[in-house]
Amino acid sequence: MPHDLLIPPLPATRRASSRWRGMQEHDPNSRHQPWLPGAQPLPVADDFSRRSVTHGLRGVALGLALGALVLAMGRSAQIVDAAYGLDTLPGTETMIAVAEEWHEAMTWLGVPEALAALRAAAGVSAE
Repeated sequence: MPHDLLIPPLPATRRASSRWRGMQEHDPNSRHQPWLPGAQPLPVADDFSRRSVTHGLRGVALGLALGALVLAMGRSAQIVDAAYGLDTLPGTETMIAVAEEWHEAMTWLGVPEALAALRAAAGVSAE
């Protein structure tokens, strides 16, 4: 179904108002959504092949690593709690020590206080 049928054009009397004067006219040929009727085709294939890759593996890996780092920064106290609950195996003491040091570093940076302020502002509980 064409989107022109879903969103009717504004009446001419409203376009003349000062609210609409600064807006550019809609050009149906400038659509960037290739699935809409009348849209220009994309310059590359969009078939999930190597020709249509938009982000390289290094960029995606870097983004995932940064996301994991941010999550680990915000959950340092829970990481320490989880480390205390580990079974007694070789390396458990090292994992606990690393988790405690990570939490101390995040506390020194003020991450828990910043997250508490964000939660209070958003009205979300920490649990």
